[in-house]
Amino acid sequence: MTGPVQVPSPRGYRAATLHLTIDHAEHTRRQSAGLGRIRDSHGALLDTLMALPPGIPVHHDDLTERQRNDVRRAPAGILDLTLGIVTRHAIRPCRVDLATVHAACTRDSIGRATSYAPFCTRAVVTPTPPRRKYLLSEANYWGVGVFLDHGDGEPETLVEPSPWRPKRHTPAAWRFAEAAYASYLSHTPNTETTKTPSHAGEQPRG
Repeated sequence: MTGPVQVPSPRGYRAATLHLTIDHAEHTRRQSAGLGRIRDSHGALLDTLMALPPGIPVHHDDLTERQRNDVRRAPAGILDLTLGIVTRHAIRPCRVDLATVHAACTRDSIGRATSYAPFCTRAVVTPTPPRRKYLLSEANYWGVGVFLDHGDGEPETLVEPSPWRPKRHTPAAWRFAEAAYASYLSHTPNTETTKTPSHAGEQPRG
């Protein structure tokens, strides 16, 4: 995998900066296959893909009728269907390590950061210390980190963010990773990386 990159949050999500680790092998594979983001607004296709172990052939007849329909409509580059054998190739294209909201530390900015709780570690990056100290306690309660930006590239940690601990691999989490990957494709014309605060949770691969 490459180092972390920063991209804007995708449309439909609260305004934040997402800190991603791109899976270089999967990114290269998708580029070669002409595949970008996997679009699946209802989660059915991703749910089917999760039922297929990556790289392991599965008999088409062993799938449910809905899964067979999903396999047949899957865009090129996601899987192979040959002689009744289905092999899934697509995996998550990136890991979302952290979502940061760059704003004064208020209940609103803490709430914006909290909206990313199902997907990754989250934090507020504030230019000034909060006027009301209880806001730091509230951020800590919700697991939201608070970083004080001194403008020198070395933020001071006022509240340590709670590490993100995924309980299970879900279509919603994979869909979020695909949306983040789409933002990467839209806003990063090359693969140069940028630094990110070293407060990162982990997402499962696959």
